[in-house]
Amino acid sequence: MRFFSRSGCGKFSAVISAGLSAAALLMISGCSVVQVNGTERTADDALCLVRPQIADPALHKLLKDLLARKRFKVTELAPGTAPNVCRQTLVYRWGVEQYYIPALVKQYPVAFDFYESGVKVANASFDPTRNLISPHVKFVRSSRYWARTLDKLFPGRPLVGD
Repeated sequence: MRFFSRSGCGKFSAVISAGLSAAALLMISGCSVVQVNGTERTADDALCLVRPQIADPALHKLLKDLLARKRFKVTELAPGTAPNVCRQTLVYRWGVEQYYIPALVKQYPVAFDFYESGVKVANASFDPTRNLISPHVKFVRSSRYWARTLDKLFPGRPLVGD
């Protein structure tokens, strides 16, 4: 008894081929874990940072340290502060999800919105769930991705990501 006819195998092969092509296209075209819309080459060192409603103290300190390494003089603002109180304001949100991947690396998604005089001019984000099949994502700590994201958001300032 035959389970597949010759024509059935051809259809099955075409479906498999199309699926593999789609997967390869996704890997190449990028479900990038870091996305940036707009960048800002700012010479102004003053930057206000709006703390989110729920902030992990260690991650908040990490962000302040990264911004200091980018030579910003950071003024911290209370949660919910309008971005127009400073000339340059960075508002961020982070996800509390922790991704324990085989290397036992914790990863936290984050989104940054950059405002100039209250107008949003750029945003950037890191989200490890955008590309679950890329091997390099699994073994890089969030702190390195946060640094790389800030490097892309603020080109022309000292690089803090490696």
